[in-house]
Amino acid sequence: MLYRFTPTILAATLALCAAAATAQSATGRVAAAQAAATQVAPVQVAASFTSASSASSSSGSPSSGSASASPARAAKPAADPLGIALPDGLDRATLIKLVAPEVDAARVMLVGAKPWPRRANSYVVLVCAAPGNTAASASPDCSQTFDPSNAAMVSPTAYVGVVERAPDQAPELVAASGAIETQAAWDDANLTLTPSSADFAHGVPLLPQQWDQFDLAAYKISVEQYAFGLRAGWSEPFAGGMATFSALYLFAIQGDRLAVILAEPMKAYRNMATDRSVNRRSEREIQDEENVLSMASSKTDGYYDIRIKMKGDKHTKTRKWSVQQGRYVTAE
Repeated sequence: MLYRFTPTILAATLALCAAAATAQSATGRVAAAQAAATQVAPVQVAASFTSASSASSSSGSPSSGSASASPARAAKPAADPLGIALPDGLDRATLIKLVAPEVDAARVMLVGAKPWPRRANSYVVLVCAAPGNTAASASPDCSQTFDPSNAAMVSPTAYVGVVERAPDQAPELVAASGAIETQAAWDDANLTLTPSSADFAHGVPLLPQQWDQFDLAAYKISVEQYAFGLRAGWSEPFAGGMATFSALYLFAIQGDRLAVILAEPMKAYRNMATDRSVNRRSEREIQDEENVLSMASSKTDGYYDIRIKMKGDKHTKTRKWSVQQGRYVTAE
């Protein structure tokens, strides 16, 4: 979608956004206070997706009566999207040792964990480390840091795992990914906007600049198996504007290995200045694209197909399971 804004309209829009953000923040503080007063435990609800979080139908599985995809409602973003407040019985040192044993703890920027409703007594875990000899930031974060040796921003290295902790037992590793080295499929994205990184243009893998949140909706990839997701992001400032991008990484347990089975571009946003108009006022051109991911009832080698459709566009891409690669690939 394309929008053109004069400075007057843009200023009014920003003012409205600021007012809305203030109101939303106040509402959130009231809600948090009420929750603390009543000490009610949060109830986890299995949700299926729109583009922000995509999964099967609201029952947790694809519809058996139709081969069409079934988008569903997205869960609201959690207040602690990466699970920095570790669940009871899990601690930072143990999770690093289980999920990323080869990583120097001094390089670890963030350790997060969240209960995984799709597997009993299980937690999804993220260990985020500064690359190379780069020092970890003081605050828990999983985004780019400055490398003084190269005078450049460098992206974090992510390690993902599933840990099981039965009642009154020590945590045990179920599966781990190792360092994530899979790039999102920007060269086959169902979006017209893609990152313009010079390295990416020359074939260098474009790994995420930041890891934003766990996505624990009901990704039922087969009759017996669920996957979970992590949302990743990129940003590109440039003269006269900026662009942001996001992708969904899906993980599934394969033996003792946690495999990336999909790395799908989901959002692209660009805000840039255009040529000055006849009245010498610059305008803004905004392009905002978003995909909807849906699980279909059709299967390939026992795994449900995945449909990718851009909002406001009829074109759809289908991802099908590849036995040889152990992941979803573009349907031929």
